[in-house]
Formats: sequence, C-alpha cells, structure tokens
Amino acid sequence: MGANRLALEKSVYLRQHATNPVDWYPWGDEAFEKAKREGKPVFLSIGYSSCHWCHVMEHESFADEEVAKILNEHYVAIKVDREERPDVDEIYMKAVVAMMGGQGGGWPLSAWLTPDRRPFHGGTYFPKHADPRLGRIGFVDVLIRIAEAWAKPEARRQIEQQSEKISEFVQTIYDAEEPAAIDAEALKDARSSAELYYDAIDGGFAGPPRHAPKFPSPSTLEMLLRWALRHDDADARKMVTHSLDRMARGGIHDHVGGGFHRYSTTRDWLVPHFEKMLYDNAQLLGLYSWAYLATRKELYAETARDIALWVRREMTNEEGGFFSAQDADDPGGPEGEGGFYVWDPREIGELFDEREARFIASWFDIGERGNWFLADGSQEKPGKSLLRTRQPIEQAAEAAGIEPDAARAIVAKAKVRMYEAREKRPKPITDPKVLTAWNALMVSGFCKAYQALGDDELLVSAVRGARFLRKNLTRDGRVLRRWADGDAAFHGVLDDHAYLLAAYLDLFETTFEQEWLKDALALKDTTLDLFFDPGDGGFYYTSREGEQLIARGKPGFDNARPSGNGVMALNLLRIAELTGDAGARGQARKTLEFYGARVTQSALGFGAILNALDFAQPGTREIFIAGDPGDPATRALVQAAWRHPDPNRVLAVVTPGLEKLLPPAAGKTMVDGKPAAYVCRNFTCDAPITDPAKLNTVPEKKPTDSGNK
Repeated sequence: MGANRLALEKSVYLRQHATNPVDWYPWGDEAFEKAKREGKPVFLSIGYSSCHWCHVMEHESFADEEVAKILNEHYVAIKVDREERPDVDEIYMKAVVAMMGGQGGGWPLSAWLTPDRRPFHGGTYFPKHADPRLGRIGFVDVLIRIAEAWAKPEARRQIEQQSEKISEFVQTIYDAEEPAAIDAEALKDARSSAELYYDAIDGGFAGPPRHAPKFPSPSTLEMLLRWALRHDDADARKMVTHSLDRMARGGIHDHVGGGFHRYSTTRDWLVPHFEKMLYDNAQLLGLYSWAYLATRKELYAETARDIALWVRREMTNEEGGFFSAQDADDPGGPEGEGGFYVWDPREIGELFDEREARFIASWFDIGERGNWFLADGSQEKPGKSLLRTRQPIEQAAEAAGIEPDAARAIVAKAKVRMYEAREKRPKPITDPKVLTAWNALMVSGFCKAYQALGDDELLVSAVRGARFLRKNLTRDGRVLRRWADGDAAFHGVLDDHAYLLAAYLDLFETTFEQEWLKDALALKDTTLDLFFDPGDGGFYYTSREGEQLIARGKPGFDNARPSGNGVMALNLLRIAELTGDAGARGQARKTLEFYGARVTQSALGFGAILNALDFAQPGTREIFIAGDPGDPATRALVQAAWRHPDPNRVLAVVTPGLEKLLPPAAGKTMVDGKPAAYVCRNFTCDAPITDPAKLNTVPEKKPTDSGNK
C-alpha cells in the first residue's frame, strides 16, 4: 500500500510510520468510532521521534506485512506522538504500569483498548516473535491471542469488565493523595535520601550496587545545591560538584557538537543513550550556570556555553523557536546507534599534525583499542572511542609538556575541525517541532545563563524564543502545546502553562521589561482558572477545557522534567514576593501541602516541590532597584544581584508605572541622585544600598519601613 493517513500529520514521529502497511489512525474520534462500528478492539502505540526502541519495533513489526495484516483485520490501530499528546501518554502509561504490576514502563508504549478508550492489556516494546533472551512474548502472539479472545462473547465481556476496573484504578492512583503538613524537615529528609543513591565513585544518583543507568537529575541536583548554600553543607555541595564534574567530562556530554545526551547506560557516564532532548539541555544550561556562580569553576561556565552553542547552532529555527530533539539512531550510517559520535586515531591523524593529534587523542581518550565496552567486557565498536576528558586541561598540558594556553588553543581548534568533519557523516535526524513547555524551559535556561555569564547572545536567544511562543503558541489567552510547519495545535497541559509562566518571570527579572511581567500575571490567572483545584489544592495535568480522558490527575512526581505542580508552586511564591499577593502565597502553600504525605514517603522524587518549599522558607529576599536601567550604576547593582548564588530572591528594577503591577515597588526611589537597591524580607526593607559590593552582605543599619506591607 502507499502512504497511510499519518502522512497528513505534522508530527515527525507519526510521519515515520506513514509508509507502514498498517492502516494507522491518529488519536481522535474517527478511530474510536470505527472501532465501535466494526466491533474491534483498539491497538494504541505511543512513542516519539528520537526513541531507539520505537524505531526497532517499527522496523520489526509495523513495517512488516504479516503483522500489518493481523492489525488491519482484527484491530483499529492508533499511533500517538507522546510529545504532542503528553496527556494521552500520561494516562495510558499509568494504566500499563499498573497492569505490569508497577514494574517497567517506557516507550514504545503498547496498549490494547476497548472502543470506549478503556485499557485492558499493555506493555512496552514487543519483538515480532518471542525472544527468550529478553524474556519477551512475541507481538504476533499477543495480537492473535487478544483477537481470539475478543471474538468470543464471554471472553469479551470479561475483557470489558477488566477495562472498567483498570480505568477506575488509574483514577484511584490520582485520588490517593491526601493533603498533609509539609515543612523544612522534608528538605532534610530529601538531602539524606539523596545520599543513599549517590555514587561516591562516579557521581550522580542511581540504585546501588550497579549505579546505572544514570540520568542527569537536574531537580535533585538543584535541591542539593539549595541545601548546601542554605546550610553550608560541604558534603551536599560535593555531591553536586562531583556529579556535575563527571557529567561534563563524560561521554554523556557531546564534546564536539555541544549539549548532553539523554542518559548514561554506564556508571562512569561514558556510554550514553544517544538521543539529545531539548528539555534536558535546558535544565542543565541553567544548572551549570548557577553552579558556576556558586563555585566559580570555569568548567561549569564552559559547559553552559557549550550547551548554548549547540542550541543556537543546531536547535533553533529561523524565528527563534527551539527544536525538540535529535535522534538516538544514525540512519544510513555504517555504525548504527552512536556511530555519528565515535572516533579512532586514524581519523584524528587525518585532521591534525602529529603533535596536535597526539594531544587530542590523549585529551579525548581516543586509543587504538577503543573505549566503548559493554558490561560483560566485550566491545560495542572495537577500535572506536567515545569522547571524554579525564582531567583538567592544566594537568593534561603538563603531561604533554606544553603550556596550558597552547593546550586550550589546540582543543578549541580541534572542536571546530572535528565538528566540521563529523557533519559529513550520516547524521541523526532532528525533530523540528516546537513544544511550548520545552521551549519555555530553554528560555529560562538562557535567562539564567545570561545572568551568570553576561554573554549577550544568550539573552537574544531567550527573548527570541519567548516571542516565538507568544506569537505562535498562545491564542485568545490560551496556551497551545505544539507548533510544526506553521500549524499550532492541541490544548496545552499544565507543564506548558507552568514552564511558560516561569519563563515570563525569568525574562522580567532579566530584561525588566514590563510586558513580560504583564504576560506572567495574566498567565497566572489563566492557569489557576483552567487547572487549579481550590478544594484540595494542586493543579490538574489537563485543562478543564481539554479533552476528557478516562482519568484526570494532579501528578507531582518529577520525571525527566520538573513536575508542573512544583513549578507552579514556585511561580506563585515568586509572584507573591513581587506583588504582595497573599492569595498566590496561599495557593502555593495549598499545592505544596497536597503532596505533603507523598513527599514524606518518597522525598527524592519530588525535587520541584521541594525547591518551591525551599523558596518558601524564611529569608527569601525581595530586591527592588531604583534607577535608570541604562545607567551603569543601576546595571552594577543588577549584576551584583544576578551574580550572587542564592536562588531565593526576586528582582525588579523600578521603572515608571511598575507600582501598578507590583505595589511593593511604590516609594522605592534613588538616594541622593544615585541608583539604590532596597533589599526586603517579608516586605520589611533594609536601608537602601548604593554600593554594589554591599548588596549581598548582612546589613549593618537598622531596617527601614520603606515598602513595608
């Protein structure tokens, strides 16, 4: 057959299946009405464009005529891009994990549904035929068994009853939350929990004794760094810096092209799963920038700039929006997954003279034998090496008998030349769709990097990205989820709203332009209206205006991205500090308390909630700077605030009319014609400061009631 109906979709992932012989439908009423009309069960497959095992299942099964014949005859087949429809993915992943006894989960997600959308069977990747090595039943066997059962009236009734129980159970998972008090003790518990999973040898967090696979875990690292700064905890600081060091030097970091891969399959961060996701890099951009402020380690500034370079060079469209991901696989290349990223000494020798090649090979650990080893000691690609660095450049230079500056020049030259050479290889595809939530995370990352590092192009990228979102993905006060090929679609979920609100606040605290603050305050009201539960607290993942699925929940647990509830709690607290809005503070507190019992039981998985809780502790500062934003003296005060590592502050430059948006800004004026900073806590302000060097010190003067509310 020719192209199926997925050829009409905007999603790269869906179009990857457009030439399958499977008669695919996108998610929607048409598919389910066909299932009802023809009395067939639904096979639902959920994945995303950069998913390796999604590609494997597509090649093995969905492109196979035998499998397609069974699917087309006995099922209505639906394909969903989880990045376009995270609401659908969230619900059916919950159901499948429940059916698998709480184990597993992952993509591709395979679920069998009744025509009324209720799940009754599921799993993840299925090989076409049973694979004893993987302990997996074959996809063909599952399809035939379910089709045979469905054809029997009594068995079908049992399936339908089972589907009702599963759907009810999914809702009970969400309804199990019981609000409970939450206080600073939860932060202490989380710090202790992190230590249990911390890998003292290679950094990062994963279950012992293997400590693999290992994810970057930005929310956990942020929580620990907040704790370390607040309590001067050297051990917590070490957990953060050790992890950041090893990640930056490991193979999970693309030393030539920039950016980070999804996660490490090995304990030592050497062998990554090669997909590159925008959301990981957005969070790591902000985290490394902040860690640079806290430590002044140049490695962290270099790593942040490296991420930003990759995003600007490879992941930004002409209008400033950011692409979603780069694939794990190397289509058409002889090496398969990861082949795009590996090197051997011969390739290095062809690019550099003997002296430079020797140093580059040593610096990036490129040897004749190669370094890509599997857990059993065998080599994935003999003679090929994944790039990593094992020591600071000064030590490497000393070992090579060259000056550090000369070594830095060789490395800088190598990155350019190796990048140009690598671009000639078959390259993993880039998914160009723009997702509001992920783009908003990147806008925030660029803002934080600009505040820390001061590079103007970082701010340019932040502003262009936000303007793209405002122009293309907001409509009539509503936030949409996805933009692709000029088409914006799908109701935004909580993450889209929460992350975008955070980005607007970050832009205001970076540019001090009131338009961003107005957008933030308007979006706060919209998000409360569409998602907030005023009864029990917390925010639903789906809008009350969106599609009503089989369940509606308020997830607070972090996954690869911070929970929308944690981000919204922090947004509300920031707005309360800026505006004096007691209602926003109460809504934030109610949100934190909704997860109080769960956080007490499993603190480490609630990083975003805990980071908001940390912000809510006494001592958070409101900094209002009176002065012309273009005045170097005003700028010096702003930079002093930006460059201090304490994250528990809000910042505003008092421009004309600001007090209408931020009442606490009223009365904040220059002192003796000089720009002045008013540092307040709970809206009680210290004496104004005109010397940037004194902005972040403990005040010696008595507090003034200026701005006291």
